[in-house]
Order: sequence, then structure tokens, then C-alpha cells
Amino acid sequence: MATGSIELTGQAELPACACCGVPARRVWGNIIDDDGTTVFVVHWSPGHLASHAAAFGLVFGPWGEGSSPADRMHVALDYRRVGAVLRRTVVDAESSPIDARPLADTRLTVADVTARGLTGRVWRYFDQIWLRDSRIAELRSM
Repeated sequence: MATGSIELTGQAELPACACCGVPARRVWGNIIDDDGTTVFVVHWSPGHLASHAAAFGLVFGPWGEGSSPADRMHVALDYRRVGAVLRRTVVDAESSPIDARPLADTRLTVADVTARGLTGRVWRYFDQIWLRDSRIAELRSM
């Protein structure tokens, strides 16, 4: 299975969160492979992985002329420290701090990801982002 290519397209430093006062960082890009283009977003609070999960968002579906957000789906993952263990988990997209509504109208639940047969693809893309996006090096070192 080919890994395709990854494009690192943007990043932003976000203001402090209203609930806790911790600033956040967000990076985004595209994964391009035989399944098409998938947009990804990673959102985290630098230095606060113990108290704030890092959020990964994937937007699946067609892009380009004739397509719209109604054709695309948002899948969400959490990456967090639980005691001494780092854990990655698919979560309901509705609960993610990443609002993908401008890109995708459908926010998938954990059950939706399984039912649509997307689990393998989700983890393959997570691994590509994890290993190939140098902007999230801080997360890998925690």
C-alpha cells in the first residue's frame, strides 16, 4: 500500500482558551494518495498534553469542481497522556475542538467510522502525519 505524499499547507498560533487560559497551536495540510486528497488538522496546547488532549481531524471526500462540504466527512482523534501512557483514540467528531464545518458537513461518530470501514485508513493517515509532519515534533517528544 503506497503512503502517498503529504503537503504541509498552514499553521497558526491561537489565543488562550477561554476556559483555562492556555494558548493553542494548529497545523494543517493534505494527504494525497490513491484514495484522493484528505485534509488534516492537528490542534494542541504546547506543553500541556497532560491536561489537554491533542486533537487530530481528517476530512474525507471529494474535492474540486462540483463538490461541496455536503460530500465530505470529518473524523476526529484524540492523542493524550493517561498516567504514564500516551493513548490515541478515535472520538466523535462533534466533541472535537476542530470545527471542520466549513470543509465537511458530516461529523462522524466512532461507530460511523467503523461502520463505513474507515478505521484502517484513519490510522494509516494518523501514522503518516505523526511520522512525516515535522511541525508536531513537540507531540512526539512528550
